[in-house]
Amino acid sequence: MKHFLLLLTPFLFLTGCLSPSPAPDPAKLRVGVSPDSPPLIFKQGGQISGVEADFARKLSKELNRELVFVEVPWSKQINYLEENKTDIIMSGMSITSTREYRVNFTKPYMVSGLTAIFRRTDYAPAGLFQSVMRHQSSSIGVIKDTTGEIFSRNSYEKAKILVFNDKEGAVAALKKGKVNMVIHDAPLIWWIAAENEADLVAFPKLMNNESLAWGISKNNLALLEEVNLILENMKNDGSGEKVLQNWFPR
Repeated sequence: MKHFLLLLTPFLFLTGCLSPSPAPDPAKLRVGVSPDSPPLIFKQGGQISGVEADFARKLSKELNRELVFVEVPWSKQINYLEENKTDIIMSGMSITSTREYRVNFTKPYMVSGLTAIFRRTDYAPAGLFQSVMRHQSSSIGVIKDTTGEIFSRNSYEKAKILVFNDKEGAVAALKKGKVNMVIHDAPLIWWIAAENEADLVAFPKLMNNESLAWGISKNNLALLEEVNLILENMKNDGSGEKVLQNWFPR
C-alpha cells in the first residue's frame, strides 16, 4: 500500500420506447455509484461508504445540495448520466480518451493504476515482472468493460483472457485455478488480497498509472466548474488529502 501512496501528492488535486428522464432537482446532487469496489466505493453496514462516498458528502455540503446516491451497474454509468438520471459519476472512474467523448471529467483527485493478484503458490517473490512474465501465455482474469480488460488484451496477446461480470467471479476463478492471475484496479486488488491473505497475494506496485476523476454531463458545464473549484479548495486546505489518508494510511 505504501508504494501506491507514494503516487499521492498534494498536487494531485491540480491536476424501443424510453420513459422520459426526470427533470433534475437543483436542490439535490444525484451521485451515480457502483458500490462494489472497496475501498473506493462499497457498502458497509448497508451504507454507501469509501473514498468516493466521503468526497460526495463533501461536495453536497459545499454545493448546498441534498446528497442522493443512485446505485447504477458499472456498464450503465455513462448511460444514466446522459439520460439525466444522475448528475455526476463518483465510482472509481479513470480518465480515458474514449470516455472523454461522452463525459466531461473533473480535475483528477487521485492517481491510481492496475495491478495483479495471484495465488500464493503461483507468485514470484522476486517481483511483479517475474510473476507476470511466467503467465504471458496462460490465463488472465479481467472484469468486463474495465481498463483492466483493455490493458490485458493489449499487453498479453498470447494469453487467454477470461472476462467476468464482477470481482467475485474473477476471484473465485483464481482460487479454483481457472485463471493464473487477475488484473484490475489496484485499490480493489489490494483490498481483495487483504481479505484472502492465506490464499492470495497482490503485488504492491502499479502496472500503469491512471488518473481517477468524476464524470459530469457534457450539458452541465456549470456543475463542472463548481466541482473543479471545490477540488481546488480541497487541495489548498488539505481536506482532500485527509480523505485519501483515511482510506490509504501511510
